[in-house]
Amino acid sequence: MTYVDQPPPQAPYPPGPGGPPPKSSSTATIFIVLAVVGIAVVVLVGVLAAIGIYGARSYMVKAKASEGLNGAGALARGIAACGEKESGKLPETSVAVPSTPPAGINYMSTPSDWNDPAFKCAYFDMSTPQYFSYQWVKESDTRGRVVALADLDADGTAEQRVEVVVECAGSTCTAQRATGP
Repeated sequence: MTYVDQPPPQAPYPPGPGGPPPKSSSTATIFIVLAVVGIAVVVLVGVLAAIGIYGARSYMVKAKASEGLNGAGALARGIAACGEKESGKLPETSVAVPSTPPAGINYMSTPSDWNDPAFKCAYFDMSTPQYFSYQWVKESDTRGRVVALADLDADGTAEQRVEVVVECAGSTCTAQRATGP
């Protein structure tokens, strides 16, 4: 009995180049694609982490340096006001607070640290932790400078230095722009 609706049987493919296409393993292909994507993700995360660490360190250094700029500027303006109260005569050199720049950590001063006459005359003190050591240095009766030093990397050498010059002409005293990091 012959069935008309059935297609005739096909002959097997001959061996060689004209043979059937090789069976592809979809599992192996998926594994290779996932491995490549996984490696790319790991590399991307590593690059982003490196950029993030650099950015965070850069931000911290700038934030700590801004403390020195702000503190030295405030002390210099106070010294200038003090000089104007004293008819253009600037106060004597102060002690440094703290005496050496804090080594990589912040220093919490006490109110008694700011008892020096120059700090009192300038109405200057710090009630927050500080990374810088602050000092007023009198160069003459009409000129001096505020010096702020910081040792942020704790190597024993102050690598951050901020200076603000204060000058008096007659009874008018001015604090110049801070120079530093």
